[in-house]
Amino acid sequence: MIQERVAKNSTMENSELPMTYFRHNGIIFCSPLHTAEQLEWLKDFNIDPHIPVIVTYPKSGTTWMQQVMSLILCNDNDSKKEMNLYERAPWMEIVRFTSETTDYQMLTTHLRYQMVPNCVKNKMFKIIYVTRNPKDVIVSSYHFHKYSRFLEKPKDFQDFLKKFIEGNVFYGSWFEHIREWYSHKDELNILFVAYEDMKTDLRSVVQKVASFLNKKLDEETLKSILNQCTIKHMQENPKTNYKSVPELFDFESGSFYRKGITGDWKNHFFVSQNEWFDSIYQEKMGDFPLKFDDM
Repeated sequence: MIQERVAKNSTMENSELPMTYFRHNGIIFCSPLHTAEQLEWLKDFNIDPHIPVIVTYPKSGTTWMQQVMSLILCNDNDSKKEMNLYERAPWMEIVRFTSETTDYQMLTTHLRYQMVPNCVKNKMFKIIYVTRNPKDVIVSSYHFHKYSRFLEKPKDFQDFLKKFIEGNVFYGSWFEHIREWYSHKDELNILFVAYEDMKTDLRSVVQKVASFLNKKLDEETLKSILNQCTIKHMQENPKTNYKSVPELFDFESGSFYRKGITGDWKNHFFVSQNEWFDSIYQEKMGDFPLKFDDM
């Protein structure tokens, strides 16, 4: 049950389970990771325009892109690699992020366009938006909810699928999220990157992102980045596997990096569920220019 209230906790470190949901601007957030006060404060927060911003809907390849961009920005030899990834690329909407937070290479957000800092909404900022086949997003998010300590455990896949389609999940509607950001693309300096392209040709994606960030990579650095961006490496790397925050994840019942594949939705969707989702997708997104592989 979603509690219609504002969170009182002010820091993630003070979190006491169970965490609770609340709505802000009609979107579901989780206390004490988020507060309404933090979300409102963020609108007028001024960011250095040289700091790139990653935008994703949850479970669309966020951490993977954080790792790619972090290694590009530090040119594979910076001490920042010794920091946890969530410190190198913090979520601006989470309460531990404050105006005093400065030691980061980029910022990350799952927020809809309407809720990001106003300063980001101009072409001075470099924004990378990672897209993913929504069916795989649903499956990944379903499993993420099962082992996260701060999210409501799904009743079953059918129930979660229904909530996802209705937008009654963490961070709200996927449909509205991607449509909003894409509708403002001409006003922004934004690069859309597909998760599926990262799977099929990560080298090309790394080179494209580096070019977008005005960074040149020699062959040795590029190879090193690719080696450090494999799922296996990120699973084993304590700086990227999130095992430093056991208060957020139950690692006995799941892994932050589960499979990292494409097309896993075929192992979860019944034929009837797939047909139902396709009909709704066609209704909501039939005219949407971006297409997704393996739908």
